[in-house]
Amino acid sequence: MLLAGHLAKIQGLKGEFLFHALMDDPERLEGMKGLILAPPHQNLEQGDPAPPARATCLRSFRWHQDRPCLAFADLPDRTAAEPFKGWALWMPETEATLEEGESFRHQWIGCEVFIAGRKVGEVLRLDPGPAGYDMVVMRDLRPGRTGQRDIPYIKAWWTLDLLNRRLDLDPPEGLLDVNLVGD
Repeated sequence: MLLAGHLAKIQGLKGEFLFHALMDDPERLEGMKGLILAPPHQNLEQGDPAPPARATCLRSFRWHQDRPCLAFADLPDRTAAEPFKGWALWMPETEATLEEGESFRHQWIGCEVFIAGRKVGEVLRLDPGPAGYDMVVMRDLRPGRTGQRDIPYIKAWWTLDLLNRRLDLDPPEGLLDVNLVGD
């Protein structure tokens, strides 16, 4: 499952939500099968939905002041919708389209990281970074090292081979030693 976005405040009396979209084109949600509403703490990236998560489908989609506004078939009015404020909307990965060379964040998890042919770590996760690019969170497997390293995903530094679960990193000198404090 892929996180499509979060339900924000309720708009009006018909059970519509303003939607914080994490996808490029939220209009694609119209008519999409397999949507899941889940509490914000429930991560469906690698697991099946468990209660209180629930399958749903859109009743309507519209734009309200340049923001997506969604209503769900099983939430007919404001009273029914109120408990779901802040919940996450998930979509099937099969409904997403990727451009050539793109990948999903979860596909990186567990990939081995190499520098100059030497294994230095494995990817724990990708986190959004404050400067608009992702941070690759890597478990440091170098001899005598422990902990994790946060490495910016700057395309020129990384070569991804998903088929072989391998990432080759060509970082600036000293990058992996910047955050050694606390080891």
